[in-house]
Amino acid sequence: MVLEISGDEMVLAIIGLVRVINPAMLKAEKGDFTVDFSQLEGKENLSSDEHLLVKLRVAADSETGSLDLDGVEGRRLGIALERLETLQKWPADVLNMSRALRSRLSTVV
Repeated sequence: MVLEISGDEMVLAIIGLVRVINPAMLKAEKGDFTVDFSQLEGKENLSSDEHLLVKLRVAADSETGSLDLDGVEGRRLGIALERLETLQKWPADVLNMSRALRSRLSTVV
């Protein structure tokens, strides 16, 4: 199923999945952060979460706002976002965005 997703939602989804896979991939930079994908490059066997992260990265780089997910990927991403919501205190707008995205992900079959 193709899901239309904003740039902010894409960033949130990537952060959520990175926090599941390996939080050390998030690098702080001048009040912001980057994601270090180098440890996935050249890796022969990617886990299903790593495949999903690569898919998110490709979609983010293409800037189309479309993400083609199957039901398993949608559920996995929803779980990662739910976990992210509990890891720290988030501003209300970020929580609302995450919850709205999780709601939309729940319709992916």
